[in-house]
Amino acid sequence: MGRIGRHVGGDANVVLVTVTSGVTVVLGDLMFLDNADNLRNDGSSTVNYFAYPLEYFRMSGGSLTLNRAGVTPAFLGVAMDDVDGINNNLNVKIPIATTGKFNFDMKPAKTVYASDMFGASGTTSGSNLFNQKIMKVTDDAFHLGRFAESRQHATKADVFIHTVLA
Repeated sequence: MGRIGRHVGGDANVVLVTVTSGVTVVLGDLMFLDNADNLRNDGSSTVNYFAYPLEYFRMSGGSLTLNRAGVTPAFLGVAMDDVDGINNNLNVKIPIATTGKFNFDMKPAKTVYASDMFGASGTTSGSNLFNQKIMKVTDDAFHLGRFAESRQHATKADVFIHTVLA
């Protein structure tokens, strides 16, 4: 996914978080805080309190449903800058928006109404979460925020994020 400025309005309430060396972050990535053991590496990680894009979130027994629910209590917000993980061998601080209105791609496309909930989207083949795609959800266990508008068969939508820091 290319660099896309996803912030479209409201106070972003930016905080600085640390990304560990070797991790690539792209502007607009949905980010989580590694705040518990076994959130990464198919459940074989130790908590380190660094920020990661959602694609790194992978719990043990990582079905897509388990990963989508597990990321909710660790959801930090939206990356407001990039980190080059390939050429970076140092921990780096980056700005993360913890509030505000953002525009994201929907996968799959759905009809949404203002105040409906959204959550992380992913691929069932690998149980991987997408860094910059969201989906409509009806279960609070999966919710990362709410839709800001109503749209028919939406492939993109404006949303308000709800993070652990807000």
